[in-house]
Amino acid sequence: MRMPRRALKPGEPGDPSEPEWNEARQVFETHCRIGEPKPFKPSLVRASGKTKRQAKDALKERCGEWKPKATWAGSYDEKCTVAEVARAWLTSYEKHPGKRPQNGRSYRNEIERSTSARAKKDKFVIVGSTLGRMRAVEVKPYHIRLHLEQLNWSTTKQAVHKALLRMTFQMLVEDGLLDFNPVVMVKIHGRVGARRKAGRAGAVNPYFPDEPQPLTPDEMRRYWELEAARFADPANRRPKRYRDYTMLAYALAARPSEAVAVRWDDVDFAIGTVTIAGTIVDCSLRVWQVRKVIHDYELAGHEIVVRGDWHELDDQAVVTVAFRQPFTKTRGSMRTIKVDAECLAMLRERKLAAAPGQALVFPSRVGKILRTNKLSTVWHSIVKDTELSWSTLKTLRSTRATRVAEVHGVPAARLILGHDENSAITTQAYVSLQRPVVDFADAG
Repeated sequence: MRMPRRALKPGEPGDPSEPEWNEARQVFETHCRIGEPKPFKPSLVRASGKTKRQAKDALKERCGEWKPKATWAGSYDEKCTVAEVARAWLTSYEKHPGKRPQNGRSYRNEIERSTSARAKKDKFVIVGSTLGRMRAVEVKPYHIRLHLEQLNWSTTKQAVHKALLRMTFQMLVEDGLLDFNPVVMVKIHGRVGARRKAGRAGAVNPYFPDEPQPLTPDEMRRYWELEAARFADPANRRPKRYRDYTMLAYALAARPSEAVAVRWDDVDFAIGTVTIAGTIVDCSLRVWQVRKVIHDYELAGHEIVVRGDWHELDDQAVVTVAFRQPFTKTRGSMRTIKVDAECLAMLRERKLAAAPGQALVFPSRVGKILRTNKLSTVWHSIVKDTELSWSTLKTLRSTRATRVAEVHGVPAARLILGHDENSAITTQAYVSLQRPVVDFADAG
């Protein structure tokens, strides 16, 4: 006669099973039940390890991380879809105090389509997809893999979707709705077929198309000529600000949003240096996040651009906003750089012409921060239908870093870029190095 199971108090683990070997996963697996608050039945907790001892220790750790089902019962139930859970995860992510407010935009845009007039109506997102309509408790690794395979044309988008789904399902695991995360067992095998990068004809290695593409010295001179010709008409009122901006951005090897965020307080005319201490963030936020950004960053009126009636909107409404973030992308990106005499003279001239109380070196016509997309538009209009049409505003950063590396070496390029010591990203994405001739012919 089978003995009835003993009643378990909330959080109390039952007797663990003896670890058994799983040939497919090559691990030992064990499980036990753990008590839940009434009226819920005990939950099943699973764990695994390479040895029996590791499996038992992992199970004990999982039981120690137990959370009562009452904490999630009001948010979602066993019938919730993947799309509903993804939205719930995004809400918790946006409220996380350790996350920058603009970080949620990338995930929000992959969960559901934007409602803006310029949004792509056929964009592949989680809401409305086959996976998004599935019940979360029924999802297997196979379904995740099929979802990611539909994004074969973009390995970057694949990575974003996988990260989003991994964190979403991990929330369900931590809250007790699932026993394992189906996403962690899925590997991205990358793109099927060749990838081509738009660039200089014949100058891009078709087998390694992601190599850095800085301008050569001749191409850089060609760009300055095109820029001068573009604004040769003295009646054009915009050339001064744009040409001064590109000069400073090149001198600093700055990200486009860093150069436009420079303030007069960041310029030391006595020693000829400029400090990169902030960046312009252009994104979409919920109304409550806009309020939080203004409060946390202590933004002045000229440091944020947002629609005038945003105060009247619902807290969950999404609005487009640009603001000056008082720190850079990374800790190492905050740096002080000495500029040449020509750039310093340009800054002196702008300082003399600046309006009283003007804090920004490159303000908009109304004295507020300047969005970098406007500057990118000007760049594209200059290089359009030329041999440099493949380049972008970011090419200035790569070009400057490459010139520095050619004279002072890659470590110096890392310094001006604000990269960590020995960072691989410097040569992977910015500095184009000449391949040396290997000559050991005299070795016999």
